[in-house]
Amino acid sequence: MSRVKLVIWDADNTLWNGTVYYKDKDSVTLKPGTSAALKEMTKRGIKNTLCSKNYYEDVEKTLDKFEIKRYFDSPEVNWGLKSDNIRKLIKKFNVLPSEVCFVDDDPFQRAEVLSQMPDLNVIELGDPLDILSLPEFRLENETEEDKERVKLLKEQRNREEAEKNNKDDYKEFLKDCNISMLIRPVEEKDWERVVQLFNRTNDLTTTGNRYDLEKLKDSYNKKETEIIVAELKDKFGDYGLIAETLIDTRTENWEIKDLTVSCRTMGRGIGSALLISIMHYAKERKAKTINGILREIESNWRMKPLYVKRGFEVVKKEGNETTYGYKINDQLPSYNSWLKVKRIK
Repeated sequence: MSRVKLVIWDADNTLWNGTVYYKDKDSVTLKPGTSAALKEMTKRGIKNTLCSKNYYEDVEKTLDKFEIKRYFDSPEVNWGLKSDNIRKLIKKFNVLPSEVCFVDDDPFQRAEVLSQMPDLNVIELGDPLDILSLPEFRLENETEEDKERVKLLKEQRNREEAEKNNKDDYKEFLKDCNISMLIRPVEEKDWERVVQLFNRTNDLTTTGNRYDLEKLKDSYNKKETEIIVAELKDKFGDYGLIAETLIDTRTENWEIKDLTVSCRTMGRGIGSALLISIMHYAKERKAKTINGILREIESNWRMKPLYVKRGFEVVKKEGNETTYGYKINDQLPSYNSWLKVKRIK
């Protein structure tokens, strides 16, 4: 079984609902999950292109409207036979027919293409995200997190759809989601995910640092650092491990060396809840102060208010790195009202 290197998508009623050639072009809607599927395939090194019976201008406008044009290379959009256009694409991308997947909602077009290229993978998709579950699209050396990826993406899509229907009061929407957060020390089963999260996160990170698994475990085993992780659930499903922090707790003056949150949970107050939990741990263990490092990189601007909003003050600033400090007292900040937080010591 060959791994797919190229996906050739039909457009109308495949990427989106509706047709861009007829009068209903203004009512065309992107299929939920399309953007997430394209983004995930790009991350997996799979190319995407188009083969659509349409005028190119109509398709291009729709790709721009839905902000997915960047995912498609060298599209063939015309009124010719799809089998002829797919042959051109196979030659352009220099792939074998067995390394190509053609997605089309129309059984006639699928049959026409398959009659000319029997080695091609030809499919119909009701849900764009289902393509990621096919054996030909699996990652080599999949982690447990990777295996759960489609399920997690579908849960995230359901959250986003529900959020669209509750725009008037976002906080009330969050309360209705029944979000629960479990904060606990790292366990042996977590290490692969811990390193993956540190090394893949660019937006919700306080440093942008990357870590080697064995070095991180060695530092932990020598008790030079502690790692606290967070799991998340809501009424739509289970996120798994979505946040973590690296702390030096060897003295009564704690130092948060790193704090990272999965971008899938953006806008739910997860980073602040993890930081407040660290403050509670520090107080219970008789620490006097906590320092936290924030190194500004190109994409982590959302993390800039993290420490200040929890009452930390600037201790030192050198270049793009700021150290914030907090003196432990009896009045620690409160968790956001929509979060149910449980800590394990």
